[in-house]
Amino acid sequence: MRAFKTIVYGIIFMMIVSSCNPEVSKPQYSEPMEFGWRSVYQHDGNGKLLEGNMDSLIAGIRNGYDVRIGWGWQRQLGDSLLTLEHVAEPLYISIIQGSNVSAIIDPHPLLKSYIAIDKQAFSEEGHIWQCIMTTKGTFNAQVYDRSTGKLVKDWPQNHKMTWFLEYPQNARTHSNPLYE
Repeated sequence: MRAFKTIVYGIIFMMIVSSCNPEVSKPQYSEPMEFGWRSVYQHDGNGKLLEGNMDSLIAGIRNGYDVRIGWGWQRQLGDSLLTLEHVAEPLYISIIQGSNVSAIIDPHPLLKSYIAIDKQAFSEEGHIWQCIMTTKGTFNAQVYDRSTGKLVKDWPQNHKMTWFLEYPQNARTHSNPLYE
């Protein structure tokens, strides 16, 4: 009987000690943020939902929250795997039929290279890049000659995209259409 009590007391002691140890009691996940930037909707290149919720994205846009869109790619070039990621704030956003979103990315000077770190400079040709992105995965980029305004390249693509919202500290929760 004495051995049984010793084992029970030992187990209780170990439970108390382990609950006081911050390394053991630390949660294995982080709590969601109540405010700040959050990924709310992610889709593949065909617009298929990967995670998140379209209603959350639309509600955030209707509430005037800041939006950012992230996208990227990876490609094999010889023995190297090239990767590139972008994040942009849209200039103009539309909610279409209450169920899809399109966003225009502000035009910017085309770079000499988007992948080579030592060539991060504006293109000598003076071309401008701009894009319209949608939650259907479409990515319609165009390149213009800055001096003439002439279209140099029409570059439709599809991309996996992540849509982010910045929730303010006192986030509102209504999601009424903006025309009501």
